[in-house]
Amino acid sequence: MPYFSFYLPFTFLPILLAGLYFFLEDRLADRRIRWMWWIACIILLTFVGYYLVQDHALYDFFKGYYHGGRKIVRNLDALYDETCYGFTNFPLFAYLFVPLSDLPKELAGRIFFLLGYLCLLPLAYWLVRGTNVRGWMRFLVLGLLALNGPLDYSIWLGNTTQIVMLLVLLAFFSLSRGWEWLTGIIFGAAGLVKLPLVLPSGYFFVRGKWKVVGGGLLIAGAVLILSLVLVPLELNSIWLERCVLLMAGKPTAAYNNQSLSGFLARIFMPGNLGWDPLIPTPAYIAASNIGRVLLAMPALIVLIFGRGPGKRTFHYALEFFIILTFSLLTSPIAWTHYFVLLLIPAAMYLGNVEGLPYKVWMHIMLALSLILLSVPKDLALALFEWTDSTLMLSTQFLGSLLFYILLLSVWALARKTENPDSTG
Repeated sequence: MPYFSFYLPFTFLPILLAGLYFFLEDRLADRRIRWMWWIACIILLTFVGYYLVQDHALYDFFKGYYHGGRKIVRNLDALYDETCYGFTNFPLFAYLFVPLSDLPKELAGRIFFLLGYLCLLPLAYWLVRGTNVRGWMRFLVLGLLALNGPLDYSIWLGNTTQIVMLLVLLAFFSLSRGWEWLTGIIFGAAGLVKLPLVLPSGYFFVRGKWKVVGGGLLIAGAVLILSLVLVPLELNSIWLERCVLLMAGKPTAAYNNQSLSGFLARIFMPGNLGWDPLIPTPAYIAASNIGRVLLAMPALIVLIFGRGPGKRTFHYALEFFIILTFSLLTSPIAWTHYFVLLLIPAAMYLGNVEGLPYKVWMHIMLALSLILLSVPKDLALALFEWTDSTLMLSTQFLGSLLFYILLLSVWALARKTENPDSTG
């Protein structure tokens, strides 16, 4: 498929193996046979994944993570340049890559790619198992994962989004088991890697899930202490100034920024699709403020009227992903690969563990949103060149906007079904 990366056929392999497991599940009932299956899968994927890396790929790893790990122990002053190009995470995060930075660049790239590649197998498994998808829909969900443009983009970039997605799935599995401290720890770790997850992780504070909040605070506190001990305060300040505050109020119109700010910047400040922060025009500021208010109102309604005892994991997950979608829509930057995370609530919808009476229009909206959310980056660029319309560069934004409306509708339906006399 020309609009996907070189890695697409190999991405199919771990997802195909997960699908084969579900197809043969009855024949793999014996625990020893299951273990043999998974071990054989891991050996096969390790052999394939180690030899996949191409020199022109893994852009984020080679540009950011690898050199971040080298600079944090060798040249702190060079970790962040004036425009925060290269390594963009908080300084302490670079220590995770120090072991790889001591290896030759090519070998480090292979090992990093392999870690993310192997995560695709449990990711595919838990996307089905954790969302209770049954029957032929299991293979539909796996197909959506395999052909997801943002996932393909993350793999090609050498990013960590698929690893974070696995963490989110495991966090909700942990919550369903009542392991709330562990849930908070996992969400805390995921939020530190992907900032748009910070706001939805804070949702548990609003809902009074204090053990989940406590687990998140443990991670945040540990990172804070280690940052003060291992990283000079000045370097943390430089990161905050150059990589966070520099973007405040200044939109980026790059094609892979799929938030509201990127969408509006491409409309109101045409002609610049680069990654440099732009000076906003009055029209952009007005449209941005109106858009944020309109997007925030339904999220606030969910937080206010969704209060009450007796919530099940499904309800927490549904509200969490409503806030996550809102966060992606309104973040200063939401890179294309972030939107693969929305496959989790899409699979939840298809699993329908609550037996909600979905309407036909809801199925249609799900299909439309998934088509837009799954568009590969190169296809969006090709459509833009063909039509000269910046809307073609905003497929994930438009898809997530439709998906936001769908999730809000599911929330209203779940509330009405649970409380038939409710007028909310």
